[in-house]
Amino acid sequence: MLERHSVDAIVERLAALPGKANLFNPYAGFDAKMEDVDAPAIRRRNLGRYLAAMADRDVRDLWLGEAPSRFGARRTGVPFTGDRRLADLSERLGLDPPLARATRGTLPTPESGTSREIWNAVPDPLPLFWNAVLFHPHRGVLPLRNRTPTRTEIAEHRKVLEMIVAIFAPRRILCIGRMAQRAADGLGIPTHVRHPAQGGAVRFRAGVTAFLNEQPPAAAFPSLNRP
Repeated sequence: MLERHSVDAIVERLAALPGKANLFNPYAGFDAKMEDVDAPAIRRRNLGRYLAAMADRDVRDLWLGEAPSRFGARRTGVPFTGDRRLADLSERLGLDPPLARATRGTLPTPESGTSREIWNAVPDPLPLFWNAVLFHPHRGVLPLRNRTPTRTEIAEHRKVLEMIVAIFAPRRILCIGRMAQRAADGLGIPTHVRHPAQGGAVRFRAGVTAFLNEQPPAAAFPSLNRP
């Protein structure tokens, strides 16, 4: 079983990592336009409770994404999980009280197409959700516009990913998108599937089905970090 100090070390490391003008740290910062000053503390608690709950389960698979979206962990602190999924995730993990909302408003925000595709494909038991970059990459003056994380940002978050892999020891890693594949390079034998965004939903579903059925991928993908 995962020791509590291991979870705390991960959360504390994330809170201590610096954000940037175009990279929002949801575990240390807050947006006064849509949340209160206690929002980062709520997100830290959500992430800690999520990891502790997953530690009580037999984690077979790690599903690795690229980075939080504006409607996902940017708001809740939990990878792949927006406001609309908090109750569902809490129920499936037996969390009482459920994971808390950190943002103001009575209605949950829209769910991204990527999040919807991922949750529609999620098996039972749940895999462990994580991201190559845990902060929200955005377009500077447009703080709620998503952007692709850079190689430098992936490298800066690599240690946290290594901690997750070392602590949970997943038997398989499903990399959702090329950036996730690059982040997982050297961590076991990850499986790449097409990212569901920008017309990739059909190939994503096929890749997940093959992964869950323990079928080999359609083609081998070489390391993206080596020449």
